[in-house]
Amino acid sequence: MEKKKFNLKNLKNVKLTKGMKAGGRVILSLIVVLVLFLFAAQRLNIATVTDINDSLRSFMSGLNPGSGYPYKVNSGSIKDITVLNGDLFILTGQDTITLDSTAKQVKSTSHTYSSPCMSTKGSKAVVYNRNGNRFRIENRTDTLFTGETADDEKIITAAMGAKGNLALATFSDDCASKLIVYSNNYKNVIFSWSCAQDSITSVDLADNGRYAAVSVVGARDGEIYSKVFVFDFDYSEPKAEYEYYGTAILAVHFSKNDNVVAIGDNLASFIKGLKNKSDIEYGSSTLVNFAFSEDGYTSIALAAHGSTNEQKIICYSSSLSQTFDKDFDKSIKNLFMSNGRITVVLEDQVCVLKTSGSIVKKYDADNSGIAAFNLGNRTYLYSVGKIEKCK
Repeated sequence: MEKKKFNLKNLKNVKLTKGMKAGGRVILSLIVVLVLFLFAAQRLNIATVTDINDSLRSFMSGLNPGSGYPYKVNSGSIKDITVLNGDLFILTGQDTITLDSTAKQVKSTSHTYSSPCMSTKGSKAVVYNRNGNRFRIENRTDTLFTGETADDEKIITAAMGAKGNLALATFSDDCASKLIVYSNNYKNVIFSWSCAQDSITSVDLADNGRYAAVSVVGARDGEIYSKVFVFDFDYSEPKAEYEYYGTAILAVHFSKNDNVVAIGDNLASFIKGLKNKSDIEYGSSTLVNFAFSEDGYTSIALAAHGSTNEQKIICYSSSLSQTFDKDFDKSIKNLFMSNGRITVVLEDQVCVLKTSGSIVKKYDADNSGIAAFNLGNRTYLYSVGKIEKCK
């Protein structure tokens, strides 16, 4: 049978059906409404121009959905997975990948970092080369900025701020470690601090854009100690300073602008209003895992006497008060917090909890589960070789 040749002139004879016209009008209307909403949000300082571009790109990409979950992955290459602005954000040894609700790759951007790490907040992520000098700022659809540290200083850790600012902790030739905070154009340094003797282990930026919390670890007389500093960018001296003898502080987090949580290997420290500190010691229990949420909650998983079948999760609100203490008779493999939900990976199950401790959902899972992420009515499980939607 002879094939008909395609000719642009034939398009003149194509007639649009009523359904095609109606569908086109619906899509056009949705785009117009989205654009108007996002620009209104920008005028009200709810969204930035980059947020608007990100949302528009994501919306247009969603008009052509993916093939659905499960999504196959090379687990040996994955360095980290989190949620960025409503999509899954994956860091591998070669690239960053954004997956939408249909498992479509909204973005895939390669990197050449030998030891890639990332930190996210709001709609942005900083991807950096630990023990290297390069970093870049991304959102779920684009790379916004690429940069290098001054004098080839090696990056220890990094943090994004809700205002779009960036904090880098680096090793330095003239001190043990250094904190550098950049404005949201990532070119202007708005604050720097040199730590003479100790190594920075963690940093976080307050949502108000004014403060940075920093933890350092050192040794004295053969014993480990840690310090937590909180800096106001208008002053060179710390606004608050606390020492923890015999404790390694692993992470600091702003629960609210003036409330800081510090997670150590043998205690959790709560600094309220940057003035009143209270420590919760783990006692005979062992720290298993912990997670922070951007709405200010903290969850800690502990194992009694290091047991794998006698564990519990303790949750604290943004005001640093305990909201629940829940026991589990199975090993807690991973925690994730977002939008008032705690997603817990157990040996054979995924549980989604409210921050009050009540169970929202339970899903069966095998023991290959590594991490899980709840996004509203969707929960995703990352297991060996795949990411799947929990059912």
